[in-house]
Amino acid sequence: MKKKSVKNEKDRIRVFSCEQPEEMFAFLKKRPVFKELKYPYTEGMLKLLKETNPFRQTYHYIESGESFAFFIIYESRMNIMTLGNSEWMMNVKTIGFPCSLSNSGYVTNDPEFLLSYCKRIKGGKLILNVEAPVKVKGMGFGETLPSCVLPVKNEYRTIDEYVGELRSRYRRRIRLAEKSCSDISVIREVVSGSTENTVNVFSGREAADKNTDKGTKAKRWDIYPLYLNTYRKSEFKLECLDRKFFEESEGTRLIFVKDGKPAGFVLLHEEGEKLVFQFCGMDYECMENTADLYFFMLLHIVGFAIEKKMKTIDFGQTSELTKMKFGAELSKRYFYAHHTNPFLNMFAILGKGLLEYRYDFPEFKVFRPKQQA
Repeated sequence: MKKKSVKNEKDRIRVFSCEQPEEMFAFLKKRPVFKELKYPYTEGMLKLLKETNPFRQTYHYIESGESFAFFIIYESRMNIMTLGNSEWMMNVKTIGFPCSLSNSGYVTNDPEFLLSYCKRIKGGKLILNVEAPVKVKGMGFGETLPSCVLPVKNEYRTIDEYVGELRSRYRRRIRLAEKSCSDISVIREVVSGSTENTVNVFSGREAADKNTDKGTKAKRWDIYPLYLNTYRKSEFKLECLDRKFFEESEGTRLIFVKDGKPAGFVLLHEEGEKLVFQFCGMDYECMENTADLYFFMLLHIVGFAIEKKMKTIDFGQTSELTKMKFGAELSKRYFYAHHTNPFLNMFAILGKGLLEYRYDFPEFKVFRPKQQA
């Protein structure tokens, strides 16, 4: 582990950096940030991503007075104008979570302290998924992909009750998707620590609203090719995870099987009363209209959340229009950019329109007024 102190105008900033998550977590156990490190900032998750994310990852902790921050840097050569639909390849150090979740790549009690320190790091830096604007000078700033969050009402007991509250056009779209996917079975695989896989098999809407704890041991379905299909189609490519991540990542997999082969999957994680939609993948040649399959998959995520009595679903970033048709609300995310080269940093500050994600979605009134329910 590298340790150093950096002199500041007011305080000394103590900096601790290392290459391995095990080493960092052994150190953090004695620091105030440790009690804040909940999913996905766990040692197990970061160890798995260290092995399965091809980018170099390093782990850092800084503190000064009462301020502290733990953050992750992954290094890559990336198109910094991806969100602005242009192209400029650059070597970048991204302060971000090393897989495509809507979480930031840091845990801190003082975002201004963290961002100010990031300006000291040599080269180009991109801080992703900041949840609220921070007053810091000398950095580029803009919006990145928003997160889609669906509040789940406590009174929902079944998926039918949720669908019944939708306006007719949205109910109709879901029913068309269900009809198109009527020959698809849904298999549930659960991986948790050292416990063996349990597989629950249903067909149609039963998988969304029926709860069973009985499982039958079965082969592990190969979902990795489906993930690669969706990754290759993505407009906003970052990391491509190795197969091992999908074999060992803890959580629940809903696998959508057509003609004896997986046609799609979703990977879910339960975090308290929040359900996190981590990843999905599809076979885009399995049926004529794969949009129906995607609607069908999202419906089953809602059903799973209702079954597990979740209060919110974090649907993640991308595909906002489709998720908004299920009632999801947009939660803004921001980025900060900085370069130690003054010319390039000026571009980061003035070139906001080329760097940020621009969107103008219509307002969806998905749910019926209460008096009509």
